[in-house]
Amino acid sequence: MSHTSSRRQLLRVATRIAAALLTVPAAASCAVGPGGLSGSAPADPSLYPAGSIEVVVPYEAGGATDQMIRLLTEPVAKRLGAEALVVLNQPGGAGTIGTTRVVAASPDGYTLGFVAGGPLTVQPHYGRTIYSPEDLTPVARVGVAPIVLAVPADSAWRTIDDLIASVRAEPGSVRYASTGAGNPANLAMERLDVAAGIDTTQVPFESSAESVTALLGGNVEAAAGVPSGFASSVRSGDLRILANLGSVKGEGYENVPTLRESGYDVATNITSGLIAPKGLPDTYRDEIATAVRDALNDPVLREKFITTGAVPSFGGPEEYAADIAREYTEAGEALHAAGLL
Repeated sequence: MSHTSSRRQLLRVATRIAAALLTVPAAASCAVGPGGLSGSAPADPSLYPAGSIEVVVPYEAGGATDQMIRLLTEPVAKRLGAEALVVLNQPGGAGTIGTTRVVAASPDGYTLGFVAGGPLTVQPHYGRTIYSPEDLTPVARVGVAPIVLAVPADSAWRTIDDLIASVRAEPGSVRYASTGAGNPANLAMERLDVAAGIDTTQVPFESSAESVTALLGGNVEAAAGVPSGFASSVRSGDLRILANLGSVKGEGYENVPTLRESGYDVATNITSGLIAPKGLPDTYRDEIATAVRDALNDPVLREKFITTGAVPSFGGPEEYAADIAREYTEAGEALHAAGLL
C-alpha cells in the first residue's frame, strides 16, 4: 500500500473513532451499522465504507463470473478500507433474480452487483424484468470475454470461412450447441448468420458442459460459448477454437482471428462489471471504481484473472455505461433478427 493510501486509512480510522465518541448516547438508544438499519449512507461521506459490502453475483458459485469477483474482493476491500466484500451467489432467471435484488436495494454503497452482460443487455428486452439498464448505476467495467466457436480438433474446417462455405453449399447443415435461444452465444451466431448471409442451426442445451459433451460426442458440428467453457477440452487437444466471435483475445485463443479480422463486421462480447442501485452517490461510485482500477493494475492479479477466460479491462462509470447501452442495442437488434421478440 502507498504512503498516501496508508495515511488516508489512518485518517479514516481517527475520524470514525472521534465520531463514535461523540455519539455514544445516541448509539445506546438506536441500532446502527454499515449504512444504518434504514439503509441510508453515513451522513459524512468520509466515513464510507463503515463496514462490509455485499456483492450479489446472480450466478452459481464456481463459474467464470464468480471467479472474477472473488479475485477482486480482498484487494478492493483493502483499497476501500472496508471490512470485507462479501459475495452472495443468487442464481436464477438467467441472472435476473440476483440483479433484481440489487435494483431493490438501498443506494447506500453497501449492496453491489457483479454481472456478465445478459441480465442487463438481453433479459430486459423480453419484458419480464422489473428493471431496465437505466434503473442501475454502472460502477466499473472489470473484464471482457468474447463468444468463441469451438469444433472437434480433427474437424476439416480450419477457418471460419471453411465453415461458412459448407453452410452456403448446404444451408442448415451446420448445427451448433449453445445454452439456449436468446443467450449471448446464440445471439453471436445469429449476428454471424446475418453478416455472412448464411443459416446455421442452434441445438440448445442446459449448460456449457452439456454443449461440450454433445460436441465431443458428434451430436453437433460446433459449439458457441465463452472461452472458459471449452478451456479444458482445448488444453487436452480434443477441441480447438475455430473462430473468435468477439473483439478481445486471451489465453487459449490468442492466435484465433476475430470475425472482423476475417472480414465480417460484427463482434459479440460479454462484458462483466460492478453495478449498484440507482441513486448511488457519485463519491461512493467513484471511490469503488478507483479501488477496482488499482486492483486490476496488479500484474499477479491480472495473470490469475486471465485464467477465467476473460481479459481484464477496467472502465470507469461512464465508459461502462456506454458499453451497457451499446450491447443492449445490439442484443435487441439480434433478438429481432432471430424472431425472438
